[in-house]
Amino acid sequence: MAFFGLTALGAQNPFDVQSKTYALLCIFEVEEFQEAFEKIDKAGTGHIAITDLAELLKIVYHGPAPDPEYQLFLEKLGGKDRETTIMWEEFGRAYHNLCQWIADKEAASNDGIGAAANYVSYDDMEQSKKKHIRLNYGPKDKLISPLTAVQEIGWNAGEFIEKRTVHGKKSCAETIYASELVKSGVYY
Repeated sequence: MAFFGLTALGAQNPFDVQSKTYALLCIFEVEEFQEAFEKIDKAGTGHIAITDLAELLKIVYHGPAPDPEYQLFLEKLGGKDRETTIMWEEFGRAYHNLCQWIADKEAASNDGIGAAANYVSYDDMEQSKKKHIRLNYGPKDKLISPLTAVQEIGWNAGEFIEKRTVHGKKSCAETIYASELVKSGVYY
């Protein structure tokens, strides 16, 4: 889905786009992957190492590829532990299979709810709210970045909080004075 090759229009559902499982590698043509494959395969052998996969995706995406796409390719090609090389035909098949899988997944999510949804119905959400039932996963577990400005506050709070112990004051000048007044009998 490219508009004159300049932009990706993306999914219709903004919640799906921010989902950690969303992949948009189908906006690229197979020729773009083939050109990147040939750039990495300088010797012209027709294969590259599995460790060059991140570099291949970086060329196609014009920067680091989103982690979900990288993980999808790794999974489809046999994983990072694979010690053999990747042939172009194998990579092309993996790309077509992934595009088909993404299209099927998007069609299924259009019929139901998105990947980032926590509830299927409003009644389920209300029942959980009334019974104070917490979800197993929060927004940071399901989304890449915050969807609203309100979610931005505290999204990365753990990174900025210093771990330090706070020791309360035993006494200050005012409490010492007040305790002396009590001891002298002015106040009971």
